[in-house]
Amino acid sequence: MAHTPSVKVLVVIYADPLKSPRAVEALRIALGLGSHNEGNDLTIILGGRAPHLLANDTSHVVDSEILEKHLPVFIEWGTAFRIAPDAEVPPQWLPNCTIKTTTIQEIAEAFQSADRVLVF
Repeated sequence: MAHTPSVKVLVVIYADPLKSPRAVEALRIALGLGSHNEGNDLTIILGGRAPHLLANDTSHVVDSEILEKHLPVFIEWGTAFRIAPDAEVPPQWLPNCTIKTTTIQEIAEAFQSADRVLVF
């Protein structure tokens, strides 16, 4: 039986998690898409106010109770959350979360190398 290569998925989140449930829903979808190989072929880019998903205090995030269920899986996988240059960052990051700032060039490369792209 031939091995099928994994599909590289890019999830870009610009939805404001302080105003819309779309940001948390985007992470839930990313979790499902990455679950077949523990997120190894999953890239997540957070722009705008989306980095507030990874704040130490998410009490103001819409659907924060759902977020609290899903973030530990990304942390366990070691998923690196890439923060866009235009992003608004929270005062304090969630402990143990892998955060990487990224450039416009790196974002363009992520789009080029992805097989599937979801934008929220």
